[in-house]
Amino acid sequence: MSDIQLKSEIESLVKTSGYEPSKAMLCSVVRVITMRHRDVSQKRIFAVAKEKLC
Repeated sequence: MSDIQLKSEIESLVKTSGYEPSKAMLCSVVRVITMRHRDVSQKRIFAVAKEKLC
């Protein structure tokens, strides 16, 4: 899975949640994406989510 796909999925997740993107949701977003895509490393998901949310 590419970084662009991860960014797109994170944007979609945040948009459907109804919350404003913030640093506080970083852990929750990483957890959800990790559960959906077990083949992608958690470090990579964290790096992309941190770039997108912070």
